[in-house]
Amino acid sequence: MVFLEHEYLGVVCEAIKKTQTRILVCVYEWSWYQGQRAGTAQDINRAVAAAPQRGVSVRAILHHESMKAHLSRINRHTATKLERYGVDVRMGNTMKIIHAKFWVFDFNSAIVCTHNISNRAVKSNAEVGVLLTNPEDVAALHQYFEGLWGKLDPQR
Repeated sequence: MVFLEHEYLGVVCEAIKKTQTRILVCVYEWSWYQGQRAGTAQDINRAVAAAPQRGVSVRAILHHESMKAHLSRINRHTATKLERYGVDVRMGNTMKIIHAKFWVFDFNSAIVCTHNISNRAVKSNAEVGVLLTNPEDVAALHQYFEGLWGKLDPQR
């Protein structure tokens, strides 16, 4: 299934809420907003934060450039929030920029998209994504995630 622009918000939130065991997410930029109304990227943040409370394991990979870089400050802030909710987070660049944006849900579906987790991506950018259910495609993304995860130091 292909989804465009603002459809991402509903597709991702629905997939997160249906997940029963594990979510893997890799993203270049993940913004955390306080007190945002529904219909914003904060909907994704709320859904991810609720998942560990339902017993769902969540692991996230976020890009990290340097301690002073603006993007790294955004991602460190989000990582701190996610960890408070029980999400396991690793940040880094593995000698390459982590620009990939994908999700794996319960090892039976995945999303590959151009969207970061930000209000710009959800509301105003021209973005596109694909929901995958082919077991081989989902397994390949799972394996790719694990390879990145293994290269990143759990200590930021």
